[in-house]
Amino acid sequence: ATTALADGRRRRLGRPEALARTRSLRRPASRTSPPGAAMADASNGGDEFNRHDGGGVSILGVDGRRYTVDESTASYFYEIEALLQTDPETPEQFEERTILAGNALEEAVGYEMALSMDARCSRIVEKLLTAAGDDDLVRFLAGITKEATDFYVLCKSLFGSRVAEHALGCVAAKVGKTPTEELLRKLEPCIRAVADGIVAEAVNCAYDPRVSPVARKFLSVLSGRECAPVAKAGGLAGKLKGGTSKAGAFADSGIGRPDRHRFEDELKAFADAMLAALEPELWNLTEDACGSAFLQAMLNAHQGDAAALNWIVPGFLGCAPAVGTPEGELLADADEKDVRQLMDSRAGSHLFEAILRAAPPKLLNEIFRRFFRGKLRALASHPSANFVLQAFLGATGDADHVATALMELGQDFGSLMRERRAGVVAAILAACARTRSGERDAAKSLARGLTAKMPARKEGRSQLAPALLWMNQHSGAGGGRCDVLGAAMLQTILKFPPDAIPQFIESVASMTPGEATSAACDAGGSRALEAFLGSHAHRPRDKKDVVQSLGGDWAKLATSACGSHVLEAAYGAADQRTRENIVSAMSRAESQIQGTRHGPHLLRRLGVSQFRADPEQWNKRAKQAEDVKADFAREFGMEEEEEEDNRGSKKRKTEDVAQEENANEVDAEEDEEDEEDEEDEEDE
Repeated sequence: ATTALADGRRRRLGRPEALARTRSLRRPASRTSPPGAAMADASNGGDEFNRHDGGGVSILGVDGRRYTVDESTASYFYEIEALLQTDPETPEQFEERTILAGNALEEAVGYEMALSMDARCSRIVEKLLTAAGDDDLVRFLAGITKEATDFYVLCKSLFGSRVAEHALGCVAAKVGKTPTEELLRKLEPCIRAVADGIVAEAVNCAYDPRVSPVARKFLSVLSGRECAPVAKAGGLAGKLKGGTSKAGAFADSGIGRPDRHRFEDELKAFADAMLAALEPELWNLTEDACGSAFLQAMLNAHQGDAAALNWIVPGFLGCAPAVGTPEGELLADADEKDVRQLMDSRAGSHLFEAILRAAPPKLLNEIFRRFFRGKLRALASHPSANFVLQAFLGATGDADHVATALMELGQDFGSLMRERRAGVVAAILAACARTRSGERDAAKSLARGLTAKMPARKEGRSQLAPALLWMNQHSGAGGGRCDVLGAAMLQTILKFPPDAIPQFIESVASMTPGEATSAACDAGGSRALEAFLGSHAHRPRDKKDVVQSLGGDWAKLATSACGSHVLEAAYGAADQRTRENIVSAMSRAESQIQGTRHGPHLLRRLGVSQFRADPEQWNKRAKQAEDVKADFAREFGMEEEEEEDNRGSKKRKTEDVAQEENANEVDAEEDEEDEEDEEDEEDE
């Protein structure tokens, strides 16, 4: 079956009955009144369209007008609703849905506002827009921007704002990375109309909880990237990048190319007009949740554009540098008290975090020089400003900034962790790992802070690693889950050069079987152990000690979702005999492991079924695999291995010296602790 399109082409449909259904749902040719007449009668307050008992739709907009749909059109869309219950799966079904959407949106001409603001019909319109073609989508956008105030009125509606946001999302999907010139030409008047509608009510759009998300979505369409502020951008992973991420780079810096086509001229014009209209209310917007979110989206839309950010960021901080002001003096007129108030504010601190993530390096350095340097201790203690400091440490790539942070906060690591400000310490450690600077000083400061109020050793074993993993629990490994920040800090510290963290390596290697197993079965602790076992920088002897600590119950690790990753890392770091013990223990508990979600993959990866069938053949294959791996290492890593062998004795001597230094440091710390206890008793 085929159907003729508007341009004369014919498309094939998958099922004749679907085509019949689509044709039957076309509106009758005779209408009681044309769409224009219906709207005119509504504007005149006609009683015929104010009643709801006739089956039509009647919505009162914020502009005082009543937007209506007659009974026959409403019934038509209610019938279409039944056809949209299931999502299309085959190409034929997708084509049928596109034709259905085109027919329905053609019948909606003149009724776009009323249908979009109705609770039931708005959901139908959203589904139709998802399947609509380019021309149908452009026609719908033209319908909701016909008059200057239409788009704002639509966005003020509870359901209309959702349709408007969804329509903009469909525009972004249609545009993609390489849109055609024809599509851009068709969208140009619609984009201009939407921009004019938002700018005309700029202040209300920024404050309103319904319109502000639509304005942020429009920024995403113009910039080619998602601009709405999300928790992930300013979350723990973003502030610890380089410490807990494998890449150790600026994953969310936004400096990369946009994901979609960027409307460069339209974005510049919209940003200029919006910021000019918002200038009188700019400082108040920073204290409002919706207003702050819109300003954050504006920053995200301009990420990577240093020229634009060099005048947007100073405006957000309360100053307007003159044209031609050199870099480094852009914030000379900013009031330090106002900036500090912004950091201390709950909504303002989120905006300041977005500023730090988006600021170009030279502007970021000026922000640090004027508002951070010399004030880090006060910022680290504040309930809101400490998150701003973490965002700065996650955004900077300057080793001088990291050195300053260590100098001002290194001696206070212990007190910060006791004050529940461990996120600042974790951000400093991640910055050290990312910039590859200050690792030794950071490790010493962390060890000193951990042992300030607790014994450094217990039964001859270093307590640094357990103190981090169970940082806020007095019962240690028996107390339950590992601390998220503590595990992240341990994972970060283990990425430092081994000669900078001998005390932490010793502590991880000397963990008891109970501590090692408890950490391996935890989401955070497993990542720390997996990072240690999978790193080529640490000595095989230390890895062997950790593997032995984990060897108490391999089946427990195999049945744990987190422990299975540690088991694989331990298998890779173990010798042949230990590997055989691991696989043997897994074969005895194969039925339990098979019942887990990850079990079949783990059993197949380690060859448990082959081991149970023929252990000797499994051993032979495992040895062959090790020989191939050794040959590869000799072929491509000979120089590194020889260098490591030559430095073996030197490393052992360095370790002995480090252990002596650690012992001396522990004695000195115990003396300081005794003195502090005596002072506390005297004060009491």
